[in-house]
Amino acid sequence: MIALYIIAGIIAFFALLLSINISFRVVFDSSAKEDMRLYAKIGFYKIHIMPAKPKKPKKPKRIKKPKKQKAKPAKAVKEKNAAEKPKEKLKFKIPEILGLVKDLGAVLLKRFKKHLRCRIYNLNIILAAEDAEKTAMLYGAAIQSAYYLFEFLDHNFKVYRKPDKIKIIPDFLKDKIEFDVNIKFYIRLSHVLALGIASGIRFLKFWRKSKKVT
Repeated sequence: MIALYIIAGIIAFFALLLSINISFRVVFDSSAKEDMRLYAKIGFYKIHIMPAKPKKPKKPKRIKKPKKQKAKPAKAVKEKNAAEKPKEKLKFKIPEILGLVKDLGAVLLKRFKKHLRCRIYNLNIILAAEDAEKTAMLYGAAIQSAYYLFEFLDHNFKVYRKPDKIKIIPDFLKDKIEFDVNIKFYIRLSHVLALGIASGIRFLKFWRKSKKVT
């Protein structure tokens, strides 16, 4: 009975571990550039990318005196060099490498489309230019581009957003574009491992095939 509890505990631990999210978040406001934040999270552990987390000062290391090495006899050096023969390296042709890159890209894109998530917490863009005509043209181009962008995202990825949190507004009194962005991309650890395994299998097949040819 105790063994069953231990096995159940191990299964529950790995299930919990694989359900952990790996995320990357961008928080940026053009009116306060110094407060820009970029960070990644693995579960509850946060990795600061910008601004970087201040490092603790390291203690000065003691300088060790170099040890004197005894000179090896010339015969031993020659015998060692003769024994170490250069191994034959596998030579990959450019078309084969391009084919591998294409296959890996197809696998990664297919799985990323299925598992990658995007959550838009805030996206406010204030469009402005030197005069009213340029501002109006900029606004029209931005609205059209945003429509095509969200169509692409919705058909290829899972995007979570609220309409009231996304605003594209023209401002005819200003002469500079301003924006406020808060976006997070995340994926489960189990899906990342699946991506790594799928990519590894493709590379292993390519390596075996190239080895047989040589």
